[in-house]
Amino acid sequence: MNNLYVFLPCYNEGLNIGTLIDEWMDESALLSDKGYKLIICPIDDCSTDNTRQVMLDKVVEYGDCNVKVIIHEQNMNLRGGLNTSIARFLEWGGKNDLMCLMDGDDTHAPKFIHPMVNKINDDKLDCVIASRYCDDSATQGLAGHRKFLSDMAKIYYCLMLRVPGVKDYTCGYRVYTKHIIAKLVELFGEDPVKEKSFACMMELLFKIYLCGATFGEVGFELRYDKKQGESKMNIGNTMRNSLSAALRLRKLKKTIMDGKKNGG
Repeated sequence: MNNLYVFLPCYNEGLNIGTLIDEWMDESALLSDKGYKLIICPIDDCSTDNTRQVMLDKVVEYGDCNVKVIIHEQNMNLRGGLNTSIARFLEWGGKNDLMCLMDGDDTHAPKFIHPMVNKINDDKLDCVIASRYCDDSATQGLAGHRKFLSDMAKIYYCLMLRVPGVKDYTCGYRVYTKHIIAKLVELFGEDPVKEKSFACMMELLFKIYLCGATFGEVGFELRYDKKQGESKMNIGNTMRNSLSAALRLRKLKKTIMDGKKNGG
């Protein structure tokens, strides 16, 4: 039996994280049928609400072999959550284990993990993305102006970054192989994610592409109407940081390619 590690970075998600863990546990039997033991790893990023206590209560409910709580004693933002997930996966995971990353606000449904796992195995891919831009994708509860900005960002990233097989560069719901995460750290070192804003999801995707990753996407339903509590995203700052991050990543690709040409 292989393991599927599900990392859920959270900051002040006390209203959402308990429900999300319950929804994941509902998928454990079907995942076991596929040959994967489910291990849920919620990460508390120094929350100021009851997020940590909700996580610890779920350990009591489901057992510490099913729910492994990770605690940041200092707030490290989403970048820190990604780097912690990468480090723990490399420490705990076996050769054929998978890592899933997902937002901790209950806007992503765990049930979509099944086509994602099927695709990563059947097509022998390194990363599968739950994409908002497949024919069978849907979005519920997202304000019109945010959907417009998301669609414009998708066009920009596709033009700037041109990663084969990718339309959705920013969705946080993805599955990765151990092989590609190990290559990521080999090329970019420990704590490979550097962007401090939500652009870190795009950075992670592009860096594994530079490591030779192959990608696929499956459609899913983004349920922003299920999220309780206020959004933590500053739309203006996120857009500015994401635009500049794409330029930095293009330069990084050129630097790496030039190094290879020069025998580096």
